[in-house]
Amino acid sequence: MKTWFNVGEAAEYASVSRDTIYTACERREIHHVRLGGRRAIRVKAAWIDAWLERHTRRAEERATVGRRSGNGQSSELTT
Repeated sequence: MKTWFNVGEAAEYASVSRDTIYTACERREIHHVRLGGRRAIRVKAAWIDAWLERHTRRAEERATVGRRSGNGQSSELTT
């Protein structure tokens, strides 16, 4: 396996879109490096795995909160 992935390869590895990887990088949700100033983004597989684990845990926590509130929605913000 490659050590460094470009955005397209990272998206394929994580089974998400390229836009999702770009957005996660912009939000600093996924660790990444930029080569040549701000042009090329590179990501390691371990960083993608850690990002996916964090998002999986958050989704599970939201689902648990929704089940406890009884209405299937998070109790944080309802309109």
